[in-house]
Amino acid sequence: MNATGEALLNHPHPCGHIVFPYTNEAQFIEAVCLFTSAGLRKGDSAVLVLEQHHCGPIRRQLQENGFDMADLESRGQLICEAAEALMATFIFDGIIDEYVFKSGIAGLIKKAKDASSTGQVRVFGEMVNLLWLENTDATHRLEELWNDVIKLHSVSLLCAYALGGSRPDMLPASLVACHSGALV
Repeated sequence: MNATGEALLNHPHPCGHIVFPYTNEAQFIEAVCLFTSAGLRKGDSAVLVLEQHHCGPIRRQLQENGFDMADLESRGQLICEAAEALMATFIFDGIIDEYVFKSGIAGLIKKAKDASSTGQVRVFGEMVNLLWLENTDATHRLEELWNDVIKLHSVSLLCAYALGGSRPDMLPASLVACHSGALV
């Protein structure tokens, strides 16, 4: 990762919405852990909405970085949610229940904010990655809803899109435009 990307992950804007289109799992884990670790070290809280297969590797890396996962989670400073399970609460037949999404995310952010010594919360999400290849319209809408949440709660958001063997610049420009910053 280049110095600009590291700086963006270490010091995201309080209402920033960063996109990370990635082709390499190791770089993905590094980016998510850098974003999360930098915040936790400052006293920020973090909400991680992870695809099930990423929960273990991210948790292990954070633990290897010196974080006591059980302590952080018990205090609410770190909240880990399964993206698939969370999506099942607000997406029905490809349609997003906006109220359920916003109220559910607001509850997670409030819990995290209450545990933060700085009052700041960093959010990482992979729900858009689960949607974008099958339902671009719903992905756009979810990105717009995230932008509403970011402004309302003054949180920083990092989201990631897996591009398989493609180049990171192959994410549609319309999806990139939903963000205030990009890691490429």
